[in-house]
Amino acid sequence: MIPKKIHYCWFGGQPKDELAEHCIATWKKIHPDYEIIEWNESNAPLDDNNYVKEAFAQKKWAFVSDYIRSKVMYEHGGIYMDTDMELKLPLDEFLNEKAVCGFEVKGVPYSAFWMAEPKHQLAKDFVDYYNKQSGFEERINTDIFSEMLEKDYGADRYSDTIQKLKHDVTLYPSVYFSQDLPKNYVSHHFNGSWFGGDSENTHKKMVNVYGLLERLTTYPGAAKAVKSILEEHKIIDVNDILDLIPIDHITDYVNKKSDK
Repeated sequence: MIPKKIHYCWFGGQPKDELAEHCIATWKKIHPDYEIIEWNESNAPLDDNNYVKEAFAQKKWAFVSDYIRSKVMYEHGGIYMDTDMELKLPLDEFLNEKAVCGFEVKGVPYSAFWMAEPKHQLAKDFVDYYNKQSGFEERINTDIFSEMLEKDYGADRYSDTIQKLKHDVTLYPSVYFSQDLPKNYVSHHFNGSWFGGDSENTHKKMVNVYGLLERLTTYPGAAKAVKSILEEHKIIDVNDILDLIPIDHITDYVNKKSDK
């Protein structure tokens, strides 16, 4: 069972910024019975290997935390969260699992949030990775995490779905632990007999898709983010999106743009 402990790292001795204070406050509010542990210069194992010693000497705090999170999760188990992660819902339902992690977006499982029992293989593999390094190298932990889950645990990084991996690791979609989505307190399933069965319930589907489109069109910076998804990360094929739009609307749009 995963213990009720939340770990986070804070190195460098600077005061926490407003976002970090806010996020940690949400952890305490939602889980007042959980032990929250800050790992810093006073209690972290900073002499374990060449990687962490060199990263610390160079004041590369984010990379220091990459190793420390792995070590404390192996030794103690619990939940690791970066200090920019706001908790919105209780995590108790995941405590009976062996290990839990999630996608940032499709194609990118990430380590900013994960849960595990003490001495779990996932944490051990991370500790072993850093112990084998001859020295410090600036390689983002998320890349290491994603590669390991794919090669050693059987994850399909391009399937943003719930996946059961080796060593009892459960990989959850990005809607669980990454995307900033509002909580729905009431979900209308439109189950009236006049709609027919669920496969025929086009009204329900229309309402749900409307919610997605409305949020997309009003989200600040959405155009830039969509461009990044399509052109930089290439995790969604633009043709799959265009296929959803009637061709006459696309033609009208192109003609109007051409006339300007």
